[in-house]
Amino acid sequence: MGLLTKVFKSYSEKEVKRVMPIVEKINSLEPEMQKLTDKELAGKTAEFKQKLTERFVA
Repeated sequence: MGLLTKVFKSYSEKEVKRVMPIVEKINSLEPEMQKLTDKELAGKTAEFKQKLTERFVA
């Protein structure tokens, strides 16, 4: 089991390293999002959907 544990741990560590820049970017947006009112935050949903559509459909 030692080898399997090493393989899966190694894979997990690689995945964590891969996603950490994304996590850090998301976390850096938190102060900006906290400043928004509930209505402004709800408006962001439409904005984000539009950005996704433009990115993946175009």
